[in-house]
Amino acid sequence: MYRYSINQFSSLLTVFGGIRVGTLHDFRKSEHKRGIADPQEGKKTVQHCIDKETITIGDRSSKTARAAKEFNIIGGSGTATFENVTFSKTFNSPDFFILCSSYEKSKSVMSQFEGADTCVQITDPLSFYKELTILLNSITPVVFLGVHRVTYKERIEEWNGTSWGADPTLLKEPEFSKQKEVRAIWAPKYRQPITPQILGSVDLAKTCRKIAI
Repeated sequence: MYRYSINQFSSLLTVFGGIRVGTLHDFRKSEHKRGIADPQEGKKTVQHCIDKETITIGDRSSKTARAAKEFNIIGGSGTATFENVTFSKTFNSPDFFILCSSYEKSKSVMSQFEGADTCVQITDPLSFYKELTILLNSITPVVFLGVHRVTYKERIEEWNGTSWGADPTLLKEPEFSKQKEVRAIWAPKYRQPITPQILGSVDLAKTCRKIAI
């Protein structure tokens, strides 16, 4: 895994083990640089559109009948007719600590992050995230939820008929797809409010190195 940044921050990480761990909701702020700021972070809408259809309520073979139940539109029994209707449900992810990296090393990826001129390779991911978990827990109780690839798709999503689809915590618009992003996620153990943290340790520095691309 790779992190792209300005040389000052890359050196801070590889020499002193200094790093900023952000939060999902903090990414929504406009003052962040291009490639990081996204006011829709953690949000999405799932919808089911109907031109005209008559359903039997509770009919599991009908996608619209299933949607009527899952979107809490109608209950009971009997039949119902819908015409030019859209069922809609909005999701807003709770806040998490997030650390973003890329799974591809390239100048093309680095160019997606405003001001980035250096690349740091995480050479020992297991030790890297273990140490970050220890450091975060020294400030506030958290649970490490692992490292996950981001899904690049629109935030208005057609209901797939069985589930609510992509996790909004891991969702970004297609325009960001060249970032090849993975996210390490930590959940606050007691749903307490969280803010970005500046962390550091010599052990963290040992798990990464600055590389040329």
